[in-house]
Amino acid sequence: MNMTRQQVTLLGIFALFLAPLLLVMLMRSSWWGYQPDSLRNFGQLVQPPVQLPVGPLQPDGHRSLAPGTEGQWLLLYVMPGDCDRKCSDDIVSFRQIHRAAGRQAEYLSIVILNENEAGSALQSRIESIYQELNFIAHPPAETLATLARINTDLTPEKGVPENIRTYVVDPMLNVILAYRADANPNDINKDLKRLLTWSKQDKMP
Repeated sequence: MNMTRQQVTLLGIFALFLAPLLLVMLMRSSWWGYQPDSLRNFGQLVQPPVQLPVGPLQPDGHRSLAPGTEGQWLLLYVMPGDCDRKCSDDIVSFRQIHRAAGRQAEYLSIVILNENEAGSALQSRIESIYQELNFIAHPPAETLATLARINTDLTPEKGVPENIRTYVVDPMLNVILAYRADANPNDINKDLKRLLTWSKQDKMP
């Protein structure tokens, strides 16, 4: 059936208005899986969040993983038994992430769990250079066990266990994001900046 020029024009106008609507519906569907970087977490979401069992509840309602970190967001890193060059680079990158937070750095602390005697010399050396880092030698066993369970829970069924070493923890010590050992520090930085911005907005009158 031949279409008249008028019919073709009407069909083109209809398609012009319908196409954006279809595109939006497609992008919002689970099939497309699209999510803008401004809304997407780069880390693996811990859902529901898991609270770290550390320290007694303080009068202000906070628990402390390390002295002076009460009520702050934490970037938590578990040092491997053999802290190689990659491990050292990670720790240096965390310092850069802290500095990149700018004025919001006061709401963020970097906490490094050192569960290995072999890491004590490296810890002393790094602490002498980067005093803003919080090292915890011989962290509580229940804290490490909780992080290990998160690691297991995020592992795909019958898959290879995730090599997770970095976590984002909220001011109430709930672990909300986890990152593999090969995570890009820039991605961690983006997640933290967004979280710090949102938490600051929540405190505004």
